[in-house]
Amino acid sequence: MSRRTRARILIPTALAAVFAIALFALPAAGSGATWTTSTTATSAAAGTGQWCAAPDPAASGARFIRLSSITTSAGTNQQMAIIPVANNAAWGGGTGAKALGVRLWGCQTAPAGSLRVTAWSNPSTTVAPTWLTGSTVAPASRLSPATGLGAQLKTLAQGASTSASLALLSSSGSGDLRRYSWLIANGRTSAALTTDPTQCTYLTSLTSASCSATITNSGGSDSTFAQVFNVAPFAGTTITPTTYTAQTWATQSSAGWGAANAWLNVTCGILGIITCGTNATTTTLTATSATDATLLASTNGNLMQWVVIQWTGTTTPPPDLVLEVFLQ
Repeated sequence: MSRRTRARILIPTALAAVFAIALFALPAAGSGATWTTSTTATSAAAGTGQWCAAPDPAASGARFIRLSSITTSAGTNQQMAIIPVANNAAWGGGTGAKALGVRLWGCQTAPAGSLRVTAWSNPSTTVAPTWLTGSTVAPASRLSPATGLGAQLKTLAQGASTSASLALLSSSGSGDLRRYSWLIANGRTSAALTTDPTQCTYLTSLTSASCSATITNSGGSDSTFAQVFNVAPFAGTTITPTTYTAQTWATQSSAGWGAANAWLNVTCGILGIITCGTNATTTTLTATSATDATLLASTNGNLMQWVVIQWTGTTTPPPDLVLEVFLQ
């Protein structure tokens, strides 16, 4: 065989090998993988740069949500998802008491936009839900923010703050603060995962009381994607998610959320006549096998919560930004 003939055979074979290596190094389509280098690869050698794969909701389940998939308008440049959550079989629970929280998974990106995540118990007076998808207390169900209960939750979740009041010489209170849990709000960032609203203080049983918890950051803004996701450089392809656990001032009992006779979880001084202060506790969901109808009618925030996710921006978030709703 001549040298020229051997060269004609070897060159295509070598090219095929290079393409095979390149294809082997690429992640599967739909995996959520993102090229993580900020420069353009200049070498044909396999392994140049890194690939990072955020969880794929199609494989990991409906409790993993791409921010780019939240496309229901809730205002100018605002998109919202309202999700019913319970510690039931549909959410993979049903045993023990579990904390409510969210994790944010993201690759090395420079996204533009902001994120707010809050949770709310049902109101003391039933408001009919209007569903966009599903109608059960399950990860894939979505409430419409346009009408009914969804419109009420949208208004609450988009507020700058939420409040409650206590009448003179009364042990009961009113207001939506008793329904509220914060996840990504009030200045929480990846550098300040556990920030709580400023404690509310008042004189018990001697005066009326009014308490308020901020939802927005100081200045009225929300934390940006870059502030709440872990977008710092990482080694290899391992993503370290940021985890935000829900906290509340509600009295976590069957009658302590939106019920008419409820007030906030507070600690008071000697004989109850010295300043009282609100206590922030982790929002927990108790195991339940109750029917969806029972959960959707319950005012007990330990049986069910509505998680409200809102991103704000003029550009759809990149597909590698994934939010996970968890119970643990």
